[in-house]
Amino acid sequence: MVQIENSVTVSGLLHFIKGDKKERKYFPFSIRHENLWTDGTVRKDFLTVRAFVPEVQKQLKELDEGAAIKVEGVLRASRGSGDMYLSAERLEVLSQ
Repeated sequence: MVQIENSVTVSGLLHFIKGDKKERKYFPFSIRHENLWTDGTVRKDFLTVRAFVPEVQKQLKELDEGAAIKVEGVLRASRGSGDMYLSAERLEVLSQ
């Protein structure tokens, strides 16, 4: 049996998710993309990311909102809702 990984690499701007202060096993954040559309408008898209890896959580806590980052991880689905998110395994800060 061959196992297929849903590994992806995404880069964009760090966006902290504000919300309840529940104690969680992961650090939630999102990656913001700004894409120019053919009609000349700019569309802002957000990819939800969860960092379970302690080293990645530590890196995130030291960054400022809007930092340029590259995240490597695996696509997952939330239990119950079925919403997709990226489970971050590695984080790299891109030079600005």
